[in-house]
Amino acid sequence: MIRSALINGIIWSILWIAYVYMLLKCFPWEMVHEYPEDIKKATTLKDPTDEQKKKAKLYGGMASIALFVILAIFPILYFKKTPDTFLHVFFYTWIIAFTWNVVDLIIMDWFLVCTITPDWLILPGTKGCKGYKDYKFHFIGFLQGCIYISITALLMAGFAYLILRFIIWG
Repeated sequence: MIRSALINGIIWSILWIAYVYMLLKCFPWEMVHEYPEDIKKATTLKDPTDEQKKKAKLYGGMASIALFVILAIFPILYFKKTPDTFLHVFFYTWIIAFTWNVVDLIIMDWFLVCTITPDWLILPGTKGCKGYKDYKFHFIGFLQGCIYISITALLMAGFAYLILRFIIWG
């Protein structure tokens, strides 16, 4: 079970990385709140037009729905042939979500943002800001993420369990 959840966690992480990359490339103002305070204050990023805001909300909404539906589909596919407890479905889903949280910290935040800091991550007017090298900021975000992913896993596992219990296992 753990091996399967970790593999699905890697897949889900890749999807999240693509989502975040597209946000940064196409709708960077949607990510400003994720940066340390000195970067938020220094950015000269232009305010988006109403049309840009509309497109960002559409992309964010559709991509978020897709990501969370996929998170619910993973345990449905894993448990479809063998009825199991809600706790096992939750644990499986939690491992997937926690894998993303670890990938986000180690690869996205510590490696990409803090260590190599590629130009596509740097907001206009913020080159050289100390926040780009703030490992502690990202670790605190990881700890907060542990709470968020646990709630998300609980909700998506509940959704998956209902489908499994009342539709698939009958």
